[in-house]
Amino acid sequence: MNEELSVSEDVSENDDTRALKEFLLDIDCLNPLDEWADHFNLFDVLGIARTEIRHSNVLGWLLNPNENHGLGDAVVRGFLTYIATAGYDSVDIFDALLLDCQDFTVWREWRSIDILVVSAKERYVMCIENKIGTSEHDDQLNRYRRIVESQYPQYRHAYIYLSPNGVAPSDPQHWCAMSYRVVLDIIEVAKTKNRLLPDVELLIDNYIETIRRDVVGDERLEQICEEIYSKHRRALDLIYEHRPDKASSLTAIIRAWAEQRDSAGQIILDRSKCNKTYTRFTTPGMTAALPNANEPNSAWSTRNHYFYEVVNNEGERFNSWISLSHKGADAALLSRFESLFKHASSYPNRANWAYHVPFSTADCIVDEEMSEDEIFQELDKQLEKLMKFEARIAPLVIEDTR
Repeated sequence: MNEELSVSEDVSENDDTRALKEFLLDIDCLNPLDEWADHFNLFDVLGIARTEIRHSNVLGWLLNPNENHGLGDAVVRGFLTYIATAGYDSVDIFDALLLDCQDFTVWREWRSIDILVVSAKERYVMCIENKIGTSEHDDQLNRYRRIVESQYPQYRHAYIYLSPNGVAPSDPQHWCAMSYRVVLDIIEVAKTKNRLLPDVELLIDNYIETIRRDVVGDERLEQICEEIYSKHRRALDLIYEHRPDKASSLTAIIRAWAEQRDSAGQIILDRSKCNKTYTRFTTPGMTAALPNANEPNSAWSTRNHYFYEVVNNEGERFNSWISLSHKGADAALLSRFESLFKHASSYPNRANWAYHVPFSTADCIVDEEMSEDEIFQELDKQLEKLMKFEARIAPLVIEDTR
């Protein structure tokens, strides 16, 4: 078996080397990208082109009519007009156009709400939930609406669910879906109607470019990239997998934490099944409840049919969960899975499931100022929650199968 594995690895290595050589010999295929690659963009320099928190900061700045961007109330009025023309019941088109917007103030991360725009004079509040690369969780839209209605009971309320493509919110009765293409239009129109200082104009132009390229998508750029990728798929996948980036930095910290916990005997790290996105480990306690199979026939090609996984989401956030693999599981193990589902009150959506996550921790957002020690502390908190789940569930599974 080891000889077969060695031969397979040699073949793979030769194929990878050949793919990289072919890509380098055809390096001129990248020339059409010069139009974008050679252009200075402040958001690229700062590494925040797709960082949700930073987008909210910029939007909050633009929405505040009293900030120094020179756009006045054009952006906040554009948001109000969009809500009204979209047929949102709580906002009248004349109301949106006639409001005195100069009194609006903007709050960031107030009670965990991304952006809150408030006018005490007009008794008006607009709540914006900003989603880039993430989705709703923990009933947050209903929770935010209850908070706003409680804190601003005599105000008129407007709720915006902002996402790259304007996906529908879970509560369309109260929340208005809005896409970043609309935001792009609002900012561009506002910019044409105002004379801006050169440094402000540069910043706003960079932001417009960032939205078009990294959030909503530049069709011409996408076509060029698709052509290059289809021609050199293997080489580009290799480069992408091994690139130094924010995700790689977070992976290194997560892996260092896992090595420490493995050395301390808290977990059993499976280094061969770890990658940039997943750091995988098992524990004796859960293995006693979900015993290893005789053959490595799980979806991970392991004898164990479960893994605890720390999931690195592009270096922006991470969470931890337990994942179960249906593939190759015999009747006895499937019976144990059923017991676990029952006690965890978490069942797969379909009978022929491949993976199922019966327990997951909440995301931890990785801020630029977070130190390695702080990330270790958050990982320890997530591990503690996993072990509490295990301490509750594993004995019950074992008892059911005696």
